[in-house]
Amino acid sequence: METRRKPEELSGEERQRLHRAHQRLRNASQALEALTVVEPMRGRWAANPAPLDVLEAAQLELHEACQGVWRAQRELLGWEPPGTNSG
Repeated sequence: METRRKPEELSGEERQRLHRAHQRLRNASQALEALTVVEPMRGRWAANPAPLDVLEAAQLELHEACQGVWRAQRELLGWEPPGTNSG
């Protein structure tokens, strides 16, 4: 296990890697939300439910993006996800 680091100790390239991981997670979360949280709007047509394969693909992307954030934080900062036994 690497030594824990502070975010301010990261190089510019490392900061960019962590930023990209977080951005992917935000994008995946927003995409899944757009498919599942469709608010009816007065005067507009009713949204069609997303096909199951589209929802599954969005869920998989969200899961992989979340894993990517934890992987980047583990490799760059030495942080472990909550609930993991590091010893």
